[in-house]
Amino acid sequence: MRLFVLRKAGYNILMNYRHIFHAGNFADVFKHLVFRMCFAHVQQKDKGAFVLDAFAGLGLYDLASDQAQRTGEYQQGIARLFGRDLQNKDLQEFREFCAADFMQQKYAGSPVIAARMLRPQDRLTANELHPDDVQTLQQNLRSFDQVAVTHLDAYESVRGAIPPVERRGIILIDPPFEKKDEFQLLVKQMKEWKKRWETGCFILWYPIKAGQPIDDLYAAAAEMGLNRTWVAEFLLRPRDTPEGLNGCGLLIFNTPYQIPERVEALVPELTGLLGGSVRCFYLGASTSA
Repeated sequence: MRLFVLRKAGYNILMNYRHIFHAGNFADVFKHLVFRMCFAHVQQKDKGAFVLDAFAGLGLYDLASDQAQRTGEYQQGIARLFGRDLQNKDLQEFREFCAADFMQQKYAGSPVIAARMLRPQDRLTANELHPDDVQTLQQNLRSFDQVAVTHLDAYESVRGAIPPVERRGIILIDPPFEKKDEFQLLVKQMKEWKKRWETGCFILWYPIKAGQPIDDLYAAAAEMGLNRTWVAEFLLRPRDTPEGLNGCGLLIFNTPYQIPERVEALVPELTGLLGGSVRCFYLGASTSA
């Protein structure tokens, strides 16, 4: 097993966001469903693949905890996939993937999902800045080979990891959006990603709340001109509803083939279970091979 923690010198930032309150909610289900589909598609070729989870969190969440029970958000998310006769194959496979954890009142985050999918030729780096969470993350990933846990600023971890030696893989970026200028920071970082790894698959998750500069993010992403820049947004309520989380989005650069079509195919059943609506669209003109 190659599991280790790198600590950033001079670390003095403590983030307050705690994902345990939201684990397994609609946004998690949508993000993890699409992420798993994308990684599985990348793995269709024998060559090894690399995954970096830049904001990894705990890796595994206890749905029986006081925090999860206090909000009960998972009841309107992952719980609604169980006890139903699912028809869509991708939804069936995702539920099967989550079933063992759910039976134990657990929910796996993206680093554990990725770790469980690794082939011998693949590797994963799970990065987390929160000093307590990175220790829990290390424990939750200790049984997996080809896994490294790092303790860095998320954007620093991305810059240091790309391009990977494998030249194939996925970079997942899902900030807590505690910083008021997070969208502006992402726009700046995206330009660096293009310089370093123009052919890489980047999956960027973002919340949808009233008054956010999401159109600016779209414009910047379209201007970059990366191949197959695709957006999928899940809305539980109108995007301009004041207060609270109205939905979430995934902005993907170099979107794996057939993923948009497969996501659109599962939307009717998924929204029938979770409520809300989904819209999907390409940014820019480049959707070629």
